[in-house]
Amino acid sequence: MSIYKHGIYGEYMPSNEQIVTTSNTIPIYVGVAPVHRVLDGSNKANKPILISSLEEAQFELGYSDNDDFNKFTLSASIFAHFKNKVQALGPIILINVLNPNSNKVEVQATETAVLNKKVVLGSDVIVSTINIQDKILGTDYKIDIDFITGNVIITFIKEVESTVTLGYSTVNVNTTPQDIIGSYDSNTGERKGIYCIQTVYEDLNIAPNILCVPKYGKEVTIRNKLLELSKNIGGQWDSIIYTDLDPSISNYNQVLEKKSTDGLSSIDEKLCWPMGKMQGKNVFMSVIAIVRTQQTDVKNGGVPCETPSNKQIDISGLVNSSGESIKLNIEIANKLNSKGITTALFYGGKWVLWGPHMSNFDHGQTNKPEELFDVSRRMDIYLNNDFKKRNADKIDSPMTRNDIDALINTEQIRLNALVSEGKLLFGSIAFRSSNNIASDLMQGNFIFDTVTTATIPAKSLTQRMQYSSQGIKNMIGGE
Repeated sequence: MSIYKHGIYGEYMPSNEQIVTTSNTIPIYVGVAPVHRVLDGSNKANKPILISSLEEAQFELGYSDNDDFNKFTLSASIFAHFKNKVQALGPIILINVLNPNSNKVEVQATETAVLNKKVVLGSDVIVSTINIQDKILGTDYKIDIDFITGNVIITFIKEVESTVTLGYSTVNVNTTPQDIIGSYDSNTGERKGIYCIQTVYEDLNIAPNILCVPKYGKEVTIRNKLLELSKNIGGQWDSIIYTDLDPSISNYNQVLEKKSTDGLSSIDEKLCWPMGKMQGKNVFMSVIAIVRTQQTDVKNGGVPCETPSNKQIDISGLVNSSGESIKLNIEIANKLNSKGITTALFYGGKWVLWGPHMSNFDHGQTNKPEELFDVSRRMDIYLNNDFKKRNADKIDSPMTRNDIDALINTEQIRLNALVSEGKLLFGSIAFRSSNNIASDLMQGNFIFDTVTTATIPAKSLTQRMQYSSQGIKNMIGGE
């Protein structure tokens, strides 16, 4: 039976939208998460954690929309991926370096008022340290998080006095570059910080391909360590890194000077500047660029055959680290691009990522075709990592001539498929006798040579206009 209505009403309907997921381009972020808001926060430090949704980020890592992204840098990554209005997507891998057990300030127990059987504490409270005199967690009270504000809410299950004796500790976030870089103990196998990326494959069965340290990546020592560890990860995988050139700089000339002075040039680095204003929050450009890269790869079936440049991003403007607006026109943006710096631009009626190069690019100096565009480098890494994953079970198996031919045929079919889909311009694999001498083969070492041509971005289109008097002749009817 219908309900009689008279007036204006509003109803809330569940969304039909789903977060898009990818199994190939899964970025790894190293930084600080608000794990003090979860009971087992100390177990969330220095280990790769796979996050596939906003809800997982809240319950696994304590994420709140109100987090200070300058302090909790991994919250910026969560926000940019899962609250993105262009296309929310994941998963992402987060490595948090904050251990609340060793970064805390104790607050002396005091008599605290209880209102409507609740006590509301600040967002910096370490949940695991909450202690209420003569009360037992789970029996007398429960703890929830307001994921909008980040505040801790204590709700009493049983009747309770008007006040309780309540003590706790607050988190002290004072992250240093050394915390981010971390360490590796060869005796115990313990890893911290960036070194934790080495175990991503064995822990999560995911081959690393994009690495980022939001905010801290602007530090040269951290950037260099990230670049070093991006090679041969876990003894198998190669990756590229996304970094930020110091966003406190507001002048593009100083940005170019900083890049040159610090020697920021690598074919495996996507260097970004400045920051973007995303839904009222300042977000690191490296994170924005990764989100756009992941969105582009998803469109192409997980194959990095297309540059993320000139693709829409969810920002409303550019800012420096202080939140002051930065204005760029296409001329300035192109000067940055010409030196291998990726930025953003309002172009074609929307905000887009702008820059199809890696940080090694220097216009007029970079001449090797495989070093010109980001898509070329990413495709090379993708094809190598993909070859390793798909042929892993062949190691230590007999390798006869038939096996060699079978491998070549399978790989060539794969390359042909990429060419037919427009994801490669050319691809060929061969087993050359010149590179496989008898002494190597006797030791079980086989070499396959693959030659490819990656797709070429249309970096510029030029229409050449010329005046003609033919229209005048047509008007007067002459020849």
